Amino acid sequence: MTGLRAHSYTLVLPPGFVLVPVQGDTKANVATVLRGFYGKIADDRMRGRVRMLERSLVHVATQAKDKGVVDLVLPLGVPWQAPVSLSCTFAPALLTGPAVGPDATEVTTRAGQAMREVVLHEADAQLPDLDGLDLPGGSGADSSNSPLRTVHHVWEPPVPDVGRLIGTFTIAGSDDPELAPLVDALTELGDTIMSSLAWRGLRIDGGAVDAKVPASDTTGREGAP
Repeated sequence: MTGLRAHSYTLVLPPGFVLVPVQGDTKANVATVLRGFYGKIADDRMRGRVRMLERSLVHVATQAKDKGVVDLVLPLGVPWQAPVSLSCTFAPALLTGPAVGPDATEVTTRAGQAMREVVLHEADAQLPDLDGLDLPGGSGADSSNSPLRTVHHVWEPPVPDVGRLIGTFTIAGSDDPELAPLVDALTELGDTIMSSLAWRGLRIDGGAVDAKVPASDTTGREGAP
């Protein structure tokens, strides 16, 4: 399943979010993303935080790579004002068995139709490694946090050797009923990220188009859906 990489599709990301390619030289990919995001940092304390962040991201990205993920999307901007966080993964999958459960619904994205499925988590479920990072701009997640909501989007991409692309976002944090409106808002944000996905260099109907897209489409710095 070598036909799908980040160059196969493009995303529009909110300010403060970054896309980290995890295939290939994962360590170099993480360093490049952080260098592009933070630039030259004069403050010694902040440089230390970024070095710690780089080590954490390399660890998580390596784990994701081993599970077949091709890209991570994470927040690195202004810290959340509540103990919840949002993160996304993208991974190819073969056309074997059902892609989603019976309660999935069809949604429209820039890449065409996708199947959307919401996964409910039991109380005290284990927090995925991806959401356990103490990120500058993340949730400051601690051991009391847990996955609150996971949503899958599944596409059948027009890319050789790939049956499906599975985009997943997880909202994790404190299981506090007062945070339910924020969880709903982050769900809307995750759905917006997923709906922004488009095949790079291809029309939905398979016709060729210009493969060039603005750099902001993958970094989320200035693009808009």
